[in-house]
Amino acid sequence: MQDTQSMGSRVKPTEPRDTQARVLEAAVRCVERWGIEKVSLGDIAREAGVTRPTVYSYYDSRDAVVAAALLARGYTFGEKMKAHLCRFEGPEARLVEALVYALDKLPKEPYLTLITDSRLGELVGSQALTSLEGQKICLEIFQVILEGREDLLGELPEIIEVSVRLLLSLLMVAGPKRRSKAELRAFLQRRLLPAVGL
Repeated sequence: MQDTQSMGSRVKPTEPRDTQARVLEAAVRCVERWGIEKVSLGDIAREAGVTRPTVYSYYDSRDAVVAAALLARGYTFGEKMKAHLCRFEGPEARLVEALVYALDKLPKEPYLTLITDSRLGELVGSQALTSLEGQKICLEIFQVILEGREDLLGELPEIIEVSVRLLLSLLMVAGPKRRSKAELRAFLQRRLLPAVGL
């Protein structure tokens, strides 16, 4: 796991990384089973087969463990998205396809479906825009999206913010009508592209 320091993590170089990975997997299983409000650090520790102090040696709080677990899954998802986006020409098409891809695939991804829980959505949404890991995932994806438009790199933080906020909104709030993929692409072309200067 990269730079988990930003999410309340304290990686101990003397402990095996598989222990930390077990804690992260356990956190996701616990949240899937009981929901974020009912999960405690003790539950996560039991599920991982470690003690509470072991979990605390890596993370400051339950929310820090859950955020780290979901962001780790975000890296994997981001790699799949970047591979998908390379098939499209131009930043306009790639940005629209990035959102269409995310809206189609995120609800089907194990673990990442948890972000539709309103409490987790808030947690992950804030991490996506403020944590170093979340920013890194977004930056890597948007560098692929904006390839060929280096003139927009100075506006990258705002482009990422608008796009991520719209994505989270579309994931968590039902719209007035259900759109086909073609209608969704047209909607994003009309509303998102002008908002980010494309």
